[in-house]
Amino acid sequence: MSRRPLLALAFALGALGGCFLTPNPPPSFRYTCKADSDCRVLTCRGDLVAIPDADAAGLTLAENCDEVLEADKSKFYEARQACLDGLCEFPCELSTDVCPAGKGYNLCFNGICATACGFDDERFPDPDATCSGKLQCVQFGDDIELALVEDLLGGAGGGGGGGGGGGFPGAGQSQGSTSIEDLIGTGVCGIRCDAEGARACPPGQYCSGAMCLPDCAHEGATPCADSAQCFAFGGFSTCIVKCDPAGENTCEKGEVCVQGLGLCLPTCLGEDATTCPDGYTCSEELAICVPEELPTSDTDATTDVSDTEAPTSETETSG
Repeated sequence: MSRRPLLALAFALGALGGCFLTPNPPPSFRYTCKADSDCRVLTCRGDLVAIPDADAAGLTLAENCDEVLEADKSKFYEARQACLDGLCEFPCELSTDVCPAGKGYNLCFNGICATACGFDDERFPDPDATCSGKLQCVQFGDDIELALVEDLLGGAGGGGGGGGGGGFPGAGQSQGSTSIEDLIGTGVCGIRCDAEGARACPPGQYCSGAMCLPDCAHEGATPCADSAQCFAFGGFSTCIVKCDPAGENTCEKGEVCVQGLGLCLPTCLGEDATTCPDGYTCSEELAICVPEELPTSDTDATTDVSDTEAPTSETETSG
């Protein structure tokens, strides 16, 4: 499961489609816990197995459960829970690639894979009952401004410090036909990041009010992890995994360690190439999409790309 940070703006840009607007398949509740060992892994077969049992059996994380042979699906898992705020949750940062959509977790919200809720009597007779424990139904159009969601979907071309994705290659390019208005009356089960006692936003994100948004250059952002660096470009910033261009390839599938930057970015060359959006061209030297107005040599191109240090913060992070 590739987790390309440039393609994973805020909350699961591919999740705001029809599958998100359907009821949660049972169970929509979360198990209570005191430690991670109280939680479970979701096997490629779709079974929930207690973490101690999964570890004892040697279950390993699968890159893609669809590629695992049917006879071996019980030996691999697609998602692993963690004990967060007393509930067993599937943690995430930006991308829903790690969220088990088949179990109803279609959205990454404030560091956890979220299920849907809402005020539609047919689909959600009791929206708060849909959410477990401390989780509440955080509504689009009420708690979360629709204009903010529209900007995150890439329609406005990024800019500013709000974390919009329009300035990044590959961001918000294929979002389907779901309109913003379709989200009215629906929401996600979660905890507002500005609520009293709420956990800090994941690395590289800041609290905008109800939800955490990606913008590691924001003054209130949680610092990037030690293995990542805050990378700012075209009005957008995010934590990108560090790498060594001269060493072993540690980037994920579909990514390349960019010469001169030492960061893993989606590649525009090869079998798993990403398509460059309008205004960008594929640099043969860098193997990534760069703005057409910038030089494409590896020395000149990196001169115009600004990578910023993560903001200084005393905030502890989790998830």
